[in-house]
Amino acid sequence: MHGTVNDGIYIKKESEKGKLRNFGKPLGSWTINLDEINNQDIERIVYFTEKYIYRISYKKAFDKGYVKTLAGELKLIVPVKEWMREDK
Repeated sequence: MHGTVNDGIYIKKESEKGKLRNFGKPLGSWTINLDEINNQDIERIVYFTEKYIYRISYKKAFDKGYVKTLAGELKLIVPVKEWMREDK
């Protein structure tokens, strides 16, 4: 799925099952497609799932995550424990 950028916020709809389980155990990690947001002024990242809303600042995502190429795409992998999570 692709996200959108609105006023410096990267917004994306995801499934809870879409988390990477083998990174950031036991909760998993969210990935941010760096190719998709390349050259855009991003301040915050917000992911919506069927159960929760996840939020993180772009700076914190880079401080707590790491970059890796997955399936030919450059991804920033950020453990779920670093995101603020709220019920929908």
